[in-house]
Amino acid sequence: MAAEALSTAALGKRQAFPPIPSVADRNLLCRIRAHIKTEAGEVGCPDQGPNEQRYIIYRHVFDKVIDNATAYKNILTSIKKEYEGSINILHKGREDSLFLQRKLTSMASEPMTLVAYRKRASQLQNKIDIIKENTAGLEARLQAVKNSRKVKGEPTKVTLPPRDEIGDVKCIPGLTFMESVNVDDLCKHLGELKKILNDLSFAKETKYVPAQIKTDICQDIYQQMQQWDELVTLNKQLKLRYKRLKLVADAVTAWGYSEKSVSLTKFILPTLTEANSLKEVDSLWPELFDDDDPSKINESAYILEYVERFNKLFEDKKYKAAIMHIANCPRGILNNLEVMERFKAITEYEGNISPLLQFFEVVMSSFSTIKRSPDARMSLEAVECALKLSRLDLIIHWVVQQRLTCSETLGEAIYNYGDFELRSKDTCMVLAQIVYNKCDVYKKAALCMCKSGQLSRAMAYIHETKKFSLDDYLFLLSKCPSTELIQCLTHGWNGNPAVLSTGTAILWLISNDPKEVGFHLLKEVCDSGQEIFQRWTSASSWIASSCILKQRTPKKTLNIG
Repeated sequence: MAAEALSTAALGKRQAFPPIPSVADRNLLCRIRAHIKTEAGEVGCPDQGPNEQRYIIYRHVFDKVIDNATAYKNILTSIKKEYEGSINILHKGREDSLFLQRKLTSMASEPMTLVAYRKRASQLQNKIDIIKENTAGLEARLQAVKNSRKVKGEPTKVTLPPRDEIGDVKCIPGLTFMESVNVDDLCKHLGELKKILNDLSFAKETKYVPAQIKTDICQDIYQQMQQWDELVTLNKQLKLRYKRLKLVADAVTAWGYSEKSVSLTKFILPTLTEANSLKEVDSLWPELFDDDDPSKINESAYILEYVERFNKLFEDKKYKAAIMHIANCPRGILNNLEVMERFKAITEYEGNISPLLQFFEVVMSSFSTIKRSPDARMSLEAVECALKLSRLDLIIHWVVQQRLTCSETLGEAIYNYGDFELRSKDTCMVLAQIVYNKCDVYKKAALCMCKSGQLSRAMAYIHETKKFSLDDYLFLLSKCPSTELIQCLTHGWNGNPAVLSTGTAILWLISNDPKEVGFHLLKEVCDSGQEIFQRWTSASSWIASSCILKQRTPKKTLNIG
């Protein structure tokens, strides 16, 4: 009892400590502190000073504390409600203040803006009147030309004498062989040709004028330009005269307000010397109408503000707003590789569409505004991103609209995707062929045609370009070792000789991976007879092929000499 009394007396002299919380309260306190530290670190709250994010964190923590309180739950709820009401009033007051400041600034600039717009409207109206006057003159001149045009008679039909013998038959351009012998297809093609002929005749009558009109217009333009040069020279002389007279008038006015201790001649003598030394004046009133001209913009400051706004949106992870900002940027200043790399580094985003793909869509859609395609690297990155997300429709649109900078690497990316996605193989082959053709990679363009089964078109392409070498033909055989392709290459085509000999094709196929195709071709040639084989191949090719074939089929004796 004495010890308890002593302890009580000692506690009465010192400040009383709060009671030790329970284990559950201590665990709650530790979780709350850890939650506050984690959330503050993720959102990047500063250590000191007011911050909106810190207020949101502590507000949610306060709700957790109220939920776990029992005796003080009502009073804590009332305290939280009062504080939030005060904070909302402060927020509303700040927003109202900013709104009133902006409204006051806009109202202060309205008079000057109105004056500038009225002046600009007057200038545009003058231009419209001038354009209407010029248009009326041109229409009158055009009508006079139409009235003076003579109606030409229809051309007489010339009947050709019948031919006794029919020469070499060739396919009609634009039709296949089967369509060339079908009456319905020929009638349909004839109707299309007549329509084209009528369109050309109509265009000749309406869109073309005699060459003399162009000569007269050029002569008028030359005379107008000469008159313009004379007026510009006269204007410069008048500006210089006005500047000199203004200097003298100012000097005379200053002498009138002076004490007139010296004579007027002596007083204005330095001014006359300065006026005589003046040269050409570029602008008459350089300081006039600069402030109220709505078309005058500080372009460098405007672009800098635009870039800073984009950086702010990107740092706040508002990627969609940042992409819309890029879509409206002047001259496509944000359509560069640095911005692409920033979007490429994004790993977490909201929604199903990648911000990188949205960036590429914006870059491609801005082609019509800035008239400039993205460079080869950005084009390749855009195609790879679209292929990764299986958006082949975007690539079709970009290639057809010619919004990509074509390169061999870009064509290979589309070509490899066609080998991987068999359902889209034909589409990928066509797209890759267009890309290869634009960057002058002829052998791979022909390979795409062969891969899609268009052997006739590939052979026509080979004979039209006339830029294929022996290595290119062997490249086609290695990538597409089919019997049909070998027959097309080793036989004539539309009167042209074969581009590859049968012996060369056989030796190359047997010495490389597609050996089975080579042996199959060699077997067909052997079955056709010794004379044909010797006519198609050289002596060295014949000996090497015979030896290889004997090693391949030792049990069968071929009577080939």
